[in-house]
Amino acid sequence: MSGNKKKVVKRAFLIIAILLFLTLGLYFCLYFISNCGDTIAPVPPDSGEQGTETVPLNGFEETIARLDASEKLLAFLNEHFEFTDRQGNVALTPEEFFESRKGNSWDFAAFSSYVLWKHKYEAGIIRYKYGDVINAVVVFRDADIPKTIIFASEGISAYAHGWSFEEMFQKEEERLGIKIDEYAISYWTDAGELWPEEWGKR
Repeated sequence: MSGNKKKVVKRAFLIIAILLFLTLGLYFCLYFISNCGDTIAPVPPDSGEQGTETVPLNGFEETIARLDASEKLLAFLNEHFEFTDRQGNVALTPEEFFESRKGNSWDFAAFSSYVLWKHKYEAGIIRYKYGDVINAVVVFRDADIPKTIIFASEGISAYAHGWSFEEMFQKEEERLGIKIDEYAISYWTDAGELWPEEWGKR
């Protein structure tokens, strides 16, 4: 074999070896990245349990100040508060609810929306009627995702409800097997007062 042919063969083998090395390197890089992504994936935002700091019961203002994320709020409510079917047309104030450690959906909603408002979330309470029942939920913007917090004896949780109240109503109807007839919206004003409800037909 002539000297030129040997050089060509050596170059070909060298190019093949480099390509093989680069291919294997790329494969292992992609494998490592994909596996690493699986192990450090964040905790789902609605869990309210895993990976969330447990906020203890202290004074009202101190506790509110520490509930600076929706996950902390959900975990705190599930750990320390009891859902009841308390009757009444007026929600407990956030302080009253905090002291009693129990309440109905409206009491939970007033407290939860207050905590979110204190931490600069866009949040409001929606109460809706189906038959003779009135239920309350909280809608809020969590990292640019609209979510609904629901309150029930089974626990307090949240779900992404879409980009309109109508989508939220549809999810609530599907969740409870109901038909919503009327609804009212209220929220905390800059003065720290709960805006009065005005009921309307859906």
